[in-house]
Amino acid sequence: MANQAKNSVKQQYYIPLEVKEGTIITKEFENAPQQWLKIGNRLVRAIPIPATKEQYEAYMRPIWKEDKRQQRLAEKRRKREQAQEEHRVDRSVQGWDMAVSFEQLCEVEYGFMDETGQDSLDEILVKEELLKALREELAKLEDLDQIILNMASNGISEENIGREVGLSQKGVNKRKHKLLEQLREHLEDYR
Repeated sequence: MANQAKNSVKQQYYIPLEVKEGTIITKEFENAPQQWLKIGNRLVRAIPIPATKEQYEAYMRPIWKEDKRQQRLAEKRRKREQAQEEHRVDRSVQGWDMAVSFEQLCEVEYGFMDETGQDSLDEILVKEELLKALREELAKLEDLDQIILNMASNGISEENIGREVGLSQKGVNKRKHKLLEQLREHLEDYR
């Protein structure tokens, strides 16, 4: 009987309107009580705005998605740091959230360094050829693809890239991975 009573009560949904300097509040909510509410993983001073379930989920979905992405990145960074402490390479934790230099590519992926840690003349020439080939392949890409790769290499999130170029986050992700696969195939001779 108690369960039926609980089910008959309709759940209320609220969208938290964060109150900070510069927040514009309409007359309707001018005297509304402010509360400490969570937006994603952040605790903020906010006014709860009544909403339908659909409105609430539409508002919160991107926040939940970003929080989940940040959790995954934090876990990846933790695993990467652990692998570095143990002096081992774990390719499963390498990704776009990690800065990559040409030297790291040589050490990790292409194996140019010899036992002394210095490159021979032949290895330096191979690196130069690789750089030249990479620049040529990048120059062949469409402007949109160059923008996506450039922004991604600067650590900009796929969601923000999507806003900038007019694609969805998923569209940016698919396009980026397709481009990287094409570059790998075209530069296969340098591995």
